[in-house]
Amino acid sequence: MKIIFMGTSNFAVFHLKELLKYYQIVCVITKPDSYSNRGHKLTFNPIKNFLLKYKINILQPLSLNTKDFLNKILKYHFDIIIVVDYGLLIPSTILKIPKLGCINVHASLLPRWRGAAPIQRALYENDSKTGISIIKMNNFLDKGDIIYQKKCNINSNDTYGTLYKKLSILGIKSLLYVLNIFICKKHIKLKPQNEYNIQATYANKILKKESKINWYLPAKKIECMIRAFNPYPGTYFFLNNERFKIWHAEIINYNINNNNIIPGEILFINDNSINISTINKILKIKIIQPSGRVPMNIKDFLNNTKYVKLFSKGKILQ
Repeated sequence: MKIIFMGTSNFAVFHLKELLKYYQIVCVITKPDSYSNRGHKLTFNPIKNFLLKYKINILQPLSLNTKDFLNKILKYHFDIIIVVDYGLLIPSTILKIPKLGCINVHASLLPRWRGAAPIQRALYENDSKTGISIIKMNNFLDKGDIIYQKKCNINSNDTYGTLYKKLSILGIKSLLYVLNIFICKKHIKLKPQNEYNIQATYANKILKKESKINWYLPAKKIECMIRAFNPYPGTYFFLNNERFKIWHAEIINYNINNNNIIPGEILFINDNSINISTINKILKIKIIQPSGRVPMNIKDFLNNTKYVKLFSKGKILQ
């Protein structure tokens, strides 16, 4: 089986690395190199970096819709295209070429969380489960018929980082399973996605401004934000114009009924937590990161007299 692989992210790298052990990858298509914001240095995406040690043909087209690009990929006489977190829609002129079609590995249980950030949105919305969907691609974003799905429970302590790793492993296992079915020429019953399914939702790209804490939200929503944005982009607040990131927090199951307490107020501090009011409950900050410093537990954080004075009872976090 000759494969063209399309991908860009570390999630894609994990899948490509495993595919190379078992299959012939005749070409890899990834996004063009870009310039970093700092220093305008040319940078490679994770797939390009990974492939530097391999002698594999790489294409980085600015557009997938040109005749020149079409002619280039036709030279490879491939059987299937596998797409994993590539980042662009694939035109129909390409979708109809391979005899086994174009398949996509997506990190959610479609039709829930179509789009760019399915893992983080599942955590942000406090979903109890997610999974991997392998679909036959069509002209629409993540709307193709479902070939195979595998569920994955979301634990209460899962972060973007931990769930990303779990779904990477589940994704390649699912993909290898599907490819084996193709090789054995077994019949696959495709399942169309129901457009009227209440679970059909979109996972819009995460914006950095979303990660600033609004203390007027319920404590559970803030706790979900912290896990969804760990390790990227990190959930933060301001105090005295200094930015602090929260990497781990827990909820005290106590309802706040005092009208004199303002959301974002420091209620009390002990050796292992800074306890903040929200609109309904108390949030215990357990791991914090001052600007320009590394993440630290609260005991180490409060060894600095500057922060002992700054984080005093009654202060309001912004």
